[in-house]
Parts: sequence; C-alpha cells; structure tokens
Amino acid sequence: MSAWKDLERRVARALGGERAGPRGRYGSDVVGVPLAVEVKRTVRVTGGIQGAWVKQAQRQGKAEGQPWLLVVGMHGDRAPIAVCDFKLFCELARESGRLPDVQEPAA
Repeated sequence: MSAWKDLERRVARALGGERAGPRGRYGSDVVGVPLAVEVKRTVRVTGGIQGAWVKQAQRQGKAEGQPWLLVVGMHGDRAPIAVCDFKLFCELARESGRLPDVQEPAA
C-alpha cells in the first residue's frame, strides 16, 4: 500500500469515515463525514502548506456544501496537521468546551 493511501485511510478512520478511493480530481478524499476533506502527503523536509492545497480544499467544500478540512502529513510523520477555516475552528472549540461561548461583534 502506498504511503499516501495509508495516510488517507488513517485520516478517514480517525474522522469516522471511509477513504473515497480513486475518484479523479473531484470529490473529497474521505466520505461519510460532515466535512469536505482533502488529504495531502509531502516528503519535503521543509513541509509547508501549499496555497494550491488550501484552494483545492476550499473549492471542494464549496462544491459539496460542507466546511472544508485540509490534512497534511509529512514523510514519516504519525501526527499530521489540520487546516480549516478559522470560524469553523472556533465553532468546534466552543462546542467542545475548550473556548468560552462569546458573542461575535456585530458587523
């Protein structure tokens, strides 16, 4: 099994979904979860999140009508990082009790 497929399987399992498998350029890498999930693996030592990856995840979220999530794993790394919209992060952190429930300022 290739390393990127293994990463997709691990991410899917952790989120309670399934790896979508080969679907071409369209569709989330993980199905069965309330998020549009894009999984990337990089072998670069410097790592870094590529802007194109974020844009791809955002487009996928918009196409699926779901919040987007980008998961990036580095070569040999067993703890990938997650990137999402800051508003979604705050919402999830509040729901989990990690942030106080605060009122957002009126626009």
